[in-house]
Amino acid sequence: MANRVLKVGICGVGRIGGNHAQEIGSFPDMFQLVACADTDPQRLVKEVPRELEGVAKYHSLDEMLQHPGLDMVTIGIRHPDHVPAAIKIMEAGKIAVVEKPVATSVAEMQRMLEVAKAHPHCLFLRHNRRFEPAFVKAKQLMDTGLIGDVQYIKLYRSVGYCRRNDWMTMPEFYGGLLTNWGPHLIDQALRFLDSPVVDIWADVRHVISIGAGDDLFKIILKAKNNRVADIEVAGCNAMPGREMEIIGSKGTIVYENGKMTARYLDPTIALKNDLKPHPGQPPKKYGNFDETLNFFTSEVEVPQLSMSVLWKHLYDDVVNGIPTPIRLEEGLEVVKVTEEAFRRSGFKPARV
Repeated sequence: MANRVLKVGICGVGRIGGNHAQEIGSFPDMFQLVACADTDPQRLVKEVPRELEGVAKYHSLDEMLQHPGLDMVTIGIRHPDHVPAAIKIMEAGKIAVVEKPVATSVAEMQRMLEVAKAHPHCLFLRHNRRFEPAFVKAKQLMDTGLIGDVQYIKLYRSVGYCRRNDWMTMPEFYGGLLTNWGPHLIDQALRFLDSPVVDIWADVRHVISIGAGDDLFKIILKAKNNRVADIEVAGCNAMPGREMEIIGSKGTIVYENGKMTARYLDPTIALKNDLKPHPGQPPKKYGNFDETLNFFTSEVEVPQLSMSVLWKHLYDDVVNGIPTPIRLEEGLEVVKVTEEAFRRSGFKPARV
């Protein structure tokens, strides 16, 4: 029996919608792109992505939802419109795939989840960086115990020194880096913490972008298991730093410029447990003069994975009954942290 092929429409054919189309088009045995919609007529004529050139074109989501045999719609429109579109899609009996930020508030997210309860397997979240190769590999190394008890996780991204001036810098459209890059790194941080968040500190600010949305933020999360995640994203840093740094009790993992390196204690040598500090004057040599530590330093091979595997997981959930690893309640946690970061910082992503 042939596999079921899901017929897909793209809502919004700008940059993000084009990414959706390209990714979905790489799974022709699972998905067929049949329609797209955009409120800008020029985009449907002159700027439509290559993968959507031969599909049916519509000027609104409402029109596209009437397309014969349509199974699924992905949402690549402005942030405040994500949840209303997802609810409309589900209530039309279709599958909704929501781009991040999946909601602009906890209350909005909860409304969407209530609708999803009546439409099982019809709401999916595009937290695609859950499948980012460096994240996947670092999580695997952490879980082996290679660097001991994980204490501190630093996640950093820079979009360079960029005086950005599109709608994604405008607070009235829930724009800014915290709602753009934030959901990706918050989702990764929550997976690294592997424990409920018990405290949040945040600073969110506007520095150089033309719009008034934030272009520099730092969030520090402390988990119940005492792990700490430090998340920083900058649109005003001319000298970016490491993208990832994970400190454990027996070593450290770093990721920088496409390379992952681990430095860790020789796992065959046990640390001495009977040592005591010396109250007298120490030797001039700094450190521990009763024990010699042996470290290994190695470059870690990062697997050649594609974040597009998200769509395969979605297909397996809908067609084969295999639950997707991105659960809806995890998406809610990301929205909660985002909302709390704005509240704690005093920065208001106002909408009109």
